[in-house]
Amino acid sequence: MLLDKEKKFEEVFRSHFGELHRYAFKILGDADTAEETVQQVFLKLWEKKDWQRGIHTSVRSYLYRAVYNESVNLIKREQLKMRYEIDQQYRGDYTYAQQSDAELRKQLHVALSQLPEKSRMVFEMSRFQELKYQEIAEVLTLSLKTVEGHMTKALKHLRHHLADYLNVLTLIIMTGL
Repeated sequence: MLLDKEKKFEEVFRSHFGELHRYAFKILGDADTAEETVQQVFLKLWEKKDWQRGIHTSVRSYLYRAVYNESVNLIKREQLKMRYEIDQQYRGDYTYAQQSDAELRKQLHVALSQLPEKSRMVFEMSRFQELKYQEIAEVLTLSLKTVEGHMTKALKHLRHHLADYLNVLTLIIMTGL
């Protein structure tokens, strides 16, 4: 009995493998993956105790449907895997940007604390309070040229002090994080 099952299975395998492989290749676009998919279908068929009685249509139709389903499931698994990898990549980039942003803020605070008081005040009023140079000059009772001088000094100091963070700033600006 077992010998008959093996002979029948081998006959079905030999007569349908080539056409099923071509069919799976059309769906998957890769010969090795198509071969593995067809082999997987035949393996599942072999593992069924009474595989011939479990098929209610023609063997050929059953195999085509099984190869189609196996191929579609493989594509879905690959898409899910890619979405997961993209999500993990995004989360990693986002976490890195958050950590870098916190470090950048800390270093900015340190750099600002090293500035002379007037230069620091001019910078903070310009960048954090978004005041124009003329408004800063009026509030601090300084000339416009003096405000511009303090701002130049502050920016030069910050460029020098935060040079190592230029890449982080670029990443944050470009990714919108």
